[in-house]
Amino acid sequence: MADGVAEYYAVHADQLRTRNFSPEAKEFYRCHDVAHVLFGCDISLSDELILKISSIFGTSAGLSVLQGYRLAESKQGYAQLTLKDILITTAKSLSLVPKTLYRCSRMHKRWHWDRFDKYLDTPLTQIRREFGVIVPNQQ
Repeated sequence: MADGVAEYYAVHADQLRTRNFSPEAKEFYRCHDVAHVLFGCDISLSDELILKISSIFGTSAGLSVLQGYRLAESKQGYAQLTLKDILITTAKSLSLVPKTLYRCSRMHKRWHWDRFDKYLDTPLTQIRREFGVIVPNQQ
């Protein structure tokens, strides 16, 4: 898992470099970024939608994960969205939402949103197998 997280940060270094977060936001995004890796999501708006749903229905955070999206740092990201991005993702959501809910329903157990350190040295494929995570592009 640690290798996947390092790769995620390397691939998205330009977007992530400007982060100047509060302690609360740092903790939220630490968990959020690991969930990106676990669920195989990039940082596109469509994959952010998949990740949000997967975080609610496939992790121990449940609905409380939505509190992280209310942080000022999260709202700054929303301000960068274009109307075109929003409309395209809204159209895609008609299929993405049910597919993601189905994938979450197939999980064996929920991912530990903020208690995952013991998995950092575990291969990602083994973690996904243990929790029953189905990556969207590998169905």
